[in-house]
Amino acid sequence: MHDINLKYFHSVAKTGSLSAASEELHIAVSAVSRQISQLEEQLQLTLFERKARGMTLTPAGELLYTYALRNDVELTNVITEMQGITNRQQQSISLACPEGMAWDFLPHIITQFRQTHPQTLFSLQVVDSARATQLVKEGVVDAALTFSLQPEQGVQVALQVPSPVFALLSHDHPLANKEKLTVSDIAAYPLALSESGTTLNYLFEITCHLAGIKVYPALTSNAMGAIYTFTKDTPQAVALFGAQSIQRQAPKDGLILRPMTESTFVQRSLQLQVMAGRQHPESVQVFVDYLMAKLVEN
Repeated sequence: MHDINLKYFHSVAKTGSLSAASEELHIAVSAVSRQISQLEEQLQLTLFERKARGMTLTPAGELLYTYALRNDVELTNVITEMQGITNRQQQSISLACPEGMAWDFLPHIITQFRQTHPQTLFSLQVVDSARATQLVKEGVVDAALTFSLQPEQGVQVALQVPSPVFALLSHDHPLANKEKLTVSDIAAYPLALSESGTTLNYLFEITCHLAGIKVYPALTSNAMGAIYTFTKDTPQAVALFGAQSIQRQAPKDGLILRPMTESTFVQRSLQLQVMAGRQHPESVQVFVDYLMAKLVEN
């Protein structure tokens, strides 16, 4: 395979069409198509499914795309070492996670880590779990915390820990004396919930369907802070959260957590994801090891 073949392949895989790749590469569509065809002939494999609205990777194409992404990241690391980039730049760590992990847990872990590694610089992208996984796969970030529901080619799960769903409510709420709650218990109270498309909302809808009940949240939002404040300030309100997100802040605000009993909530897990097969810089690996230890503690 020639570098030019892989360059064109990478662009088509990323953009999903010959025309979009042509615009990105500033090359004629016919030239892009020719390079893809030559690569498929050379490998004797079909890398793309040609569709009316674009091109999607075949299983063989997914494998090659994963290799290409990892190769780009490794090449960048090698060039960085060869050029003698400063120590500070080498200690930059990029992360991604959904808002639940970004609200308190991950910034707190970063703060603790920097107490012993003050030269380490961090960047954090707050995105949904699916996008966080994609950023890991593409090598845009070094690691991600996600609530993933299915495996992804090119992504390695460095650690998976239970992350069951809890009900958040006031310490004097009518349900506060119950040790565990169900969706039937909370259905009669004002409910605050993350918006449709999130893992938590998806699990909530499945649980309600299995229980044969319909619950209309008083508030849905893509902002965790809005959900938390609504619950804190609204009498008898209930919200659903992962414990890691709010377990430090809730007691300060007179709020308590009660586990939800349904299996769909209990079986949820939190994953620490990294790019499969990648050799991380030492600073990244040290932080990943530190984060794994903290996740196990919690």
